Amino acid sequence: MARMDVQSASEGFNEFVDNSYEERMQNRFLYVAGNTVSFRTSYDATIPANTWHAGSVSFPVTTV
Repeated sequence: MARMDVQSASEGFNEFVDNSYEERMQNRFLYVAGNTVSFRTSYDATIPANTWHAGSVSFPVTTV
């Protein structure tokens, strides 16, 4: 979903909400690794166009 100007010291994730009507929403995550924030699911899913996502994830960062 995005790249950051910082590097995460370890992986991090958190559940989030969106406006999709999937039954297993508890298996959707914002995932952070390196300098990338990604959208992840724990199952195969087709995410419809114009789906919004709202959430946050906290993680330690490394200093340069």
